[in-house]
Amino acid sequence: MPLPPPTFGQRTLGTTLMTGWTMAALFLAGRLPLLGALLLALAGLPAMVVGLAWGAAWFALYTALTLGLTSWLGGGGFALLLVPMLLLPAALLAGLAKAGLAPLRAIAATLLLATLFSVAVWGVLPLIDEGGSRLWAVKELFLAQKQEFARKIQEFQQQGEGDPQSLQVLLEHFQAWMDFILLLVPVTFIFTWHLLSLAVFYLGALALGARFGFTLTPLPPFATWRFDWNLIWLFIVGWFLFHGADLVGPASAQTLFRQVGANCLAISKLLYFIAGLSIVYFWFDSYKISAPNRIGLSCLALLLTNLLVWLGIIDVWADFRAPRSPATPSTRARDDDEEDSFFD
Repeated sequence: MPLPPPTFGQRTLGTTLMTGWTMAALFLAGRLPLLGALLLALAGLPAMVVGLAWGAAWFALYTALTLGLTSWLGGGGFALLLVPMLLLPAALLAGLAKAGLAPLRAIAATLLLATLFSVAVWGVLPLIDEGGSRLWAVKELFLAQKQEFARKIQEFQQQGEGDPQSLQVLLEHFQAWMDFILLLVPVTFIFTWHLLSLAVFYLGALALGARFGFTLTPLPPFATWRFDWNLIWLFIVGWFLFHGADLVGPASAQTLFRQVGANCLAISKLLYFIAGLSIVYFWFDSYKISAPNRIGLSCLALLLTNLLVWLGIIDVWADFRAPRSPATPSTRARDDDEEDSFFD
């Protein structure tokens, strides 16, 4: 029996409680750094629930309450940051889901638009509010870590601890890795954040749908997830831009090409990692792998990230999940005859 629609008073109270949920999650995210990303994503879940359950007017009320309280407690810069990080993605995803778009397509469209908007805000926010300049501290943090690691290696070398050649190789590899990470700030970091938060939004809304009187189309089984084959061009273009940047004349153009290429590579590899992992789960289903073995093999697969990435890339041509029709007895017999005649 369907639940009766909530009254005006119930919706008002519910929207207020949802705002309180968001504020509590934001507070805990700042106090529990190990769970910060998950708590921050959970802080945006009420936005999607309100939009799906009660519509645009109540979402606007929730947004006004949330931004007002956040601006009062944390400053205007932090409040403005919530728009691209949480509120806009939740509104887009809720709207596309209500419009009947398939779940993965709705998430993909929201992911693209939210990433583009967030990158634009990242560059503009420091000009609007001084607190927005704290966003750029992410890059400074990585630079500090790079310098600190180099200092530690130099201390080891001066004290004569370890093989100097091995320490130098380790330092070069670490610096190359950190240089690559620095190129990913902010685009790939923002993309990864939205990928995580949108997954939390959709799965959380699925779990809460019955309680709030709305329904969502469930996500397809993970073993069937795949991406459009045109994604391979993002990987190819990224590879050529990153590795071919030295062929460009001006140093500024080299930096730009390398940065664009690094982000294209990182984003495409992340998506192909998900595709590769879904192929592994397809094989789990195909070969009836037990739950304990799935857990162990999944942990092992997570350690072989590059292998999963290339598995997802090769699937563009190999199509590992395509149905395979078994050979008929007559075909197998004919093949056996041909093999015998070959050796005769």
